[in-house]
Amino acid sequence: MRGKMHGKMRGMAAACALLAGSAQAGVGFETAEGWKFSTDGWVILQAHKQNGDLPGATGFRITSGTTPSLIAFNVTAPATAGLNITSRVGLYINPHSGEGNFRNAGNVGDTGAKALDPREIWTKVSAGWGEVVFGKAYSIYQGEAVLADASVLAGGLTGYDHVNTPNAFAASFNGGYMWANFNAGVRYNSPRDTPLTFSVGVYDPSQIRNVFVGSGASQTRTPRVEAGLYYQPVLGTARIKLYADAIRQDARGCMTAAGTPCASTRVATRGGAAGIVADLGAVNLVLTGFRGQGLGSVLLQDVDALDAAGLERDSRGYFGQLVYRPQPRLSLRYSHGRTHIDDTAATAGHTGKTHIAGAYLTVNPLLTVYGELARSTFTLNPVFGRATSTDYATGGIRFMW
Repeated sequence: MRGKMHGKMRGMAAACALLAGSAQAGVGFETAEGWKFSTDGWVILQAHKQNGDLPGATGFRITSGTTPSLIAFNVTAPATAGLNITSRVGLYINPHSGEGNFRNAGNVGDTGAKALDPREIWTKVSAGWGEVVFGKAYSIYQGEAVLADASVLAGGLTGYDHVNTPNAFAASFNGGYMWANFNAGVRYNSPRDTPLTFSVGVYDPSQIRNVFVGSGASQTRTPRVEAGLYYQPVLGTARIKLYADAIRQDARGCMTAAGTPCASTRVATRGGAAGIVADLGAVNLVLTGFRGQGLGSVLLQDVDALDAAGLERDSRGYFGQLVYRPQPRLSLRYSHGRTHIDDTAATAGHTGKTHIAGAYLTVNPLLTVYGELARSTFTLNPVFGRATSTDYATGGIRFMW
């Protein structure tokens, strides 16, 4: 993760601290030899009513929302030869069904195991020269926007407003930014003792495709490369972070749905993003934006990154969020996001927009209750093949330790 900690729990806990109070460091112990063990996590359950202009976008769900519940285990070795080594395993659990977020699938046969999602298993080696993280962990590109979104751990939307989605919920991903995902790879973080820092990572590459029209390239001969630059000036009690990040990856063997070669058999993902996160005491402000080719519109690379002819699609978006804390236990939030993916000669584009208003009450440092009202619109929803408008009402509770 960016910032002081790498694990997703710590990154997300920092992001949601403005909504839920500060998370605990975890429950653990230390041996006489200096080994440390701890566990942390959260349990999230929420109900949401979704009213769309199509039956497929209308319904009632009880789920964990965007992020499944989590139990994580951390092991820290005694410092040896100037190296500090920490390892983490994070198990994410869907409380509502074995088949991802699919409604009424049931935990029968082999579906129960699909409720368990081992998103994190990584080791971090740190010293004065910085940190190296290897394993499966959260990646860099657009990660700052994800972690800043209040709905990542409270509320959120269904992907493309499909109420019966078999995939994860989508926070504000329908409009504004894209999901960065957990990936196998190696990442370097520069030392955090100066305001200006950077990260660079090489990751297991993804296929680049469009599941709606059938085109795609799956031959990957080089890793995906991501990098980020972060500036955190010292400005009294204000906490400011400016960032920019980028992504690059190629894939070959592109074929259309008809089984014919694409316009080019080699396609590429390339994109950039930038933003600011400002915590000014009672007010927290987030402004982010991205632009690129072969990215897609909601999930990176492997949903709608290409058109029907196999050409990379241009997309761009922005996300803004304002959180106001009238008193320490209560946070009020409004956010707006917009993502546009261009038309091509072979495939129509669309614009997705989100509006979310929420209230988040810290009962105590471990327990938070929340409610959200939201609207999500698409000028052309690729799941339904037409324009859609969907309203949400969500109420939930989260225990975090």
